[in-house]
Amino acid sequence: MPRIAVEHPFTDIQKALQKKGYQADMVNQKTDAIRYDVIVVRNSDSYDYLSFEGSLVEVSGSSVKEIVAEVEERLQRAGKISGQPNAAKGKSGGGFFAGLLSGAAIGSTLALLMAPKSGKELQVTVKDKLASSNSSSDGSGKIAQVKEKATELASQAKEKAADATNQVKEKVSSSKEGDNSKTTTSSVNSTDSSMLN
Repeated sequence: MPRIAVEHPFTDIQKALQKKGYQADMVNQKTDAIRYDVIVVRNSDSYDYLSFEGSLVEVSGSSVKEIVAEVEERLQRAGKISGQPNAAKGKSGGGFFAGLLSGAAIGSTLALLMAPKSGKELQVTVKDKLASSNSSSDGSGKIAQVKEKATELASQAKEKAADATNQVKEKVSSSKEGDNSKTTTSSVNSTDSSMLN
């Protein structure tokens, strides 16, 4: 059975621990508290010079219920009583995962609807698809329509990318031609001036 020491004058905490079935002794001197598993104290700083294997629970600002719960948690962590500490009793993470998925779905939908003006066609398409999916239940026709619209948008994007690539290539080649003519002219001028000397 775990041994709990309660610093004098906290008799209400001692009675609450005894009511829960723990052996809680009242101690008047700090040196008597060394042999206990958990010590309920007014100020943990006054126990800094003592070396013991127990755990200190500070009373300041806590209710009796909170102190008893803290004592139980410390005993559970130390392996003196069975059960999980309160922190480990939480959910397995299912709520977090559900929140993550719903947040991702809402975020992606808002991102599509709030797309910049260049994506106006995409906004209209998404709104139309959402409206048509809510109004009718024919799934195969919708899939074909979405596939067709996606193909159109993909081909338009490819065309725009090809046009942009061609423009960049033209500018690069024209700038190279301009640099070559300047280099040729400057080399001819330097050759002429060296002949004059």
